[in-house]
Amino acid sequence: MAQADSVETVETTPENRWSQLEDLLAVISHDLRSPLSAISVAIDALGDPDLEPAVRDRYLAAMKRAVARAERFLTDLTDVGRVASGKLTIEPALISVQPLLVRAARDHEELARKAGNWIVVESEDQALRIRGDADRLLQALDKLITNALRHARGSGCITLRAEIRHVHGDDTVRLWVIDCGPGIPEREMEEIFERAWRGKSARRSGAGLGLPLAKGIAEAHGGSIHVESRPGDGASFYLELPAAA
Repeated sequence: MAQADSVETVETTPENRWSQLEDLLAVISHDLRSPLSAISVAIDALGDPDLEPAVRDRYLAAMKRAVARAERFLTDLTDVGRVASGKLTIEPALISVQPLLVRAARDHEELARKAGNWIVVESEDQALRIRGDADRLLQALDKLITNALRHARGSGCITLRAEIRHVHGDDTVRLWVIDCGPGIPEREMEEIFERAWRGKSARRSGAGLGLPLAKGIAEAHGGSIHVESRPGDGASFYLELPAAA
């Protein structure tokens, strides 16, 4: 008789819970330290009574950007918690896919320009529609585009693409975000959407909340998220969502 494969179980102990809490606090500390440091530097500079008005305006603008960055991080942290507890809510409506991708591209034009990239939108059918929450889907696309720009900096085009697929008799819409960056090592592909996971590749930086949040948003729509990549040949992420009738 063949011996059954053993299943390894990990006991939840106070030590394990404390280790997880330490990891979470390290993530929060890491991603809040940068904007708080920027705000602190600006406050010190603004205390100079002889500061020129143009320089003062630059410091004020830097403070606003830092506050916005901290607010985005805290929103993501809250939403990831909602995903983990199954409490992420969506408000579905009929959405045309092409305008959704165009809006996502426009929202990132300036960031792409600063990174030395540009964004193009492709759609095989401009009449494609889905039922979903436009704001939540834009949030998911934001995470994928920001991820692409961070890791494909200066490497050229970021492509947003929509296409329809027939899967097990049902129509699904795939929303792609494709970059020309360094790609993802194969050993990290299966774990890349896990909450609080950090890989060793150059693609992983910051708190690592964006991809798990994008996954949660896709699943809240009855869909899924996937990635295709080869090291040195870029990465292609896509949301797979039910098509509207």
